[in-house]
Amino acid sequence: MVVENDFEVILEDNVATLKGHLVDSTEFSRFDEIFSKSNEIDFSQLNSISWLGVQRLYDILLKIENPVKLSNIPPHVYRILLLLPNFGRKIGIKSFQIEFFGLDDRILKQDITLEKLSDLGKKQGCFAKIQSGQMISGSLHHLCRPYFQDYLLPKKNYVSKWCIENEEFCTFLYEYVCFTKLVLEICSLAQDSTSILIEESLQNICSKISSLEFSVKNILPNFNEFKSRYLMSLMPHIHEISKSVVSAINLSSGTFESVVQTFEALFMRDTASAQDIYDQFENFMNFTDQLDPIAKSLEDVGVELGTHVLRFGDIGNLHQAFTTFNGNDLAEKVIISLRRKLKYDQYINLTWFDTFQEIKNDFKFIDSELSKCIVALQGFDLVRQVFEHRIIEIKLFRENLNLVKNKQMPWEKLKEKITSQIVDRLVTDQEKYSFSFFFPDSTLSKDKSNINNGSPLFF
Repeated sequence: MVVENDFEVILEDNVATLKGHLVDSTEFSRFDEIFSKSNEIDFSQLNSISWLGVQRLYDILLKIENPVKLSNIPPHVYRILLLLPNFGRKIGIKSFQIEFFGLDDRILKQDITLEKLSDLGKKQGCFAKIQSGQMISGSLHHLCRPYFQDYLLPKKNYVSKWCIENEEFCTFLYEYVCFTKLVLEICSLAQDSTSILIEESLQNICSKISSLEFSVKNILPNFNEFKSRYLMSLMPHIHEISKSVVSAINLSSGTFESVVQTFEALFMRDTASAQDIYDQFENFMNFTDQLDPIAKSLEDVGVELGTHVLRFGDIGNLHQAFTTFNGNDLAEKVIISLRRKLKYDQYINLTWFDTFQEIKNDFKFIDSELSKCIVALQGFDLVRQVFEHRIIEIKLFRENLNLVKNKQMPWEKLKEKITSQIVDRLVTDQEKYSFSFFFPDSTLSKDKSNINNGSPLFF
């Protein structure tokens, strides 16, 4: 098992190329000079991201004085950047990747400029084809939001007569499915980041405990309570159960991606009827049944991981062995041997007093890493709540969609119920930004809600 947290920035011809893994703990300060000399940030060699990693990078780029443009932005990164305030204004967009369907229905990618994609939207509408005739995956009124600065543009170009006559209702259903799909994608990133952070911290703890145990024999030959090997043996299982949740969320997100694509195909089919649209949304609601077991799994895995994390802090006897030992009479050669095993500098602080201060710092480091894990574990509960919110919203759809279908309830009333439900239960800024992006008209009308009060939290 390897925790992938390497990240670097290479500057060449005023282009800063991002490489490696952009995670929550990425240290950006060492790249300040590179960013200050750049006029372009290239994302083409970025391997993986976390939400917080992207947001922290975005905040840093906002603060630099020189104008900068982002290039070769992968689709999953672009979807996150679209949610961030003022994206595309101070920070420009040179190019990003769009996804489209190949002749064998495989998803392919192509770099494009925002201006060129927006021109396609002006000519064709929100669902457009590239010049070779393949259909672009996704709506241009999402992808081109930084260009038009208007959630109503480019115009809807539904082909079906019924969809044209019921444009706003179809758009509402489509936006909700897109909202759910993106929130799940962000939840996957959040869980992956949590797994990486916990594994990295636990590995750091194991390393420190191993060094402390290796060295304690120098001063207490009879000490025999060694735990580092046992703790290290837990790491593969911790990795497995952490990633199992991420895999399950990824599977759900992929399912909902297919639902989004089917809606887009229906909107562009001239024979699509009301029954087709309702049936497709029924399929979507059935797919959401898988969110229940995932939410339960999040709770169970969070509890199990919490139990394991506490084991990494159960080193009271090792701590006591050092704190109660009187080493004032230790010979210098013993101190040197001790410091070598502790991986300290062997040419300075060659007294027990100075060495013990460094040992105390090691125990403080272990406590700090444990605290990071405990905070990170709260992310499991936040993601579980996000899933439960979607489950509650789907229940509202199940209770009311047939009323709309049978003209016993205006669809606007259903939209009000759903958007009010979302706003009243917001717990994360990721949900807040996603809601504002997909339902900007509802966001504007809910001044009394907590969406404008800054109360939600990040994962």
